[in-house]
Amino acid sequence: MSRPARRFMIACAARTGSTMLVRTLRTHPGLLVHGEVWGARMVGVDGPLAGLAPADRDALEVQRFRDPAAAMARFAEAHGAEAVGFKLKYDELVRSEWRQVRALVEADIDLRIVFLDRRDLLRRYLSHQIVLRHTGVTNVPAGGTPPAIQPFAIDIPDLLRDVAETRRRTREFAAAFARHPSIRIAYEDLAAAPQSVCDRVAAFLDVAPAPVQVATERIVREPPEMLVLNHGEVIAALAESGEGVPATGGPHA
Repeated sequence: MSRPARRFMIACAARTGSTMLVRTLRTHPGLLVHGEVWGARMVGVDGPLAGLAPADRDALEVQRFRDPAAAMARFAEAHGAEAVGFKLKYDELVRSEWRQVRALVEADIDLRIVFLDRRDLLRRYLSHQIVLRHTGVTNVPAGGTPPAIQPFAIDIPDLLRDVAETRRRTREFAAAFARHPSIRIAYEDLAAAPQSVCDRVAAFLDVAPAPVQVATERIVREPPEMLVLNHGEVIAALAESGEGVPATGGPHA
């Protein structure tokens, strides 16, 4: 008899490479991977749900918060896949509107958690600011052309608050999901060696490894010192706060 499909959730902060991870894992033949099905809008449904008629899609959009357990059952339908998952960002999980969804996830201790981190929180912040204040582009499909980015100054107090809050949320959800089977991966490793990281995730899900294809382009390719007009002051402020100086030469996003 075949085993039930393994269910999993990608838990992460914004701008940590979650779209890259979702879309790359989708190229594994044994996985069905949804995107932000529990975002402010339902985005990135995979498999048969992606082909829902507009009225059915609208109904599922409403059901997500009216009856989260029923919606979870829909998102967990494997349709022949060995494992099925979705992503949910800390940005939503900390908000009161998502209280029922968070409680559902915390109580479902058979749901496997893939924690996705980003070690360089300066680059995470920089990536977020570029999306919010400059380009509005959250991802570029493989083969696409990333938008041009003009250098700008960083609001240093806002950066320090963001770094501290990102670390706080990481600790909060590590504790909230401590009873779940989990694995922790880093964006920098994913960008440098996507096949190796996806093989780790597959093993965690008890799925045989298979070749995957990276499905997105990096949006920010320049190092911070080329994009941040007050880079020296930023590095000094990070060092003074105890963050230290981010390593150079790693992947951008």
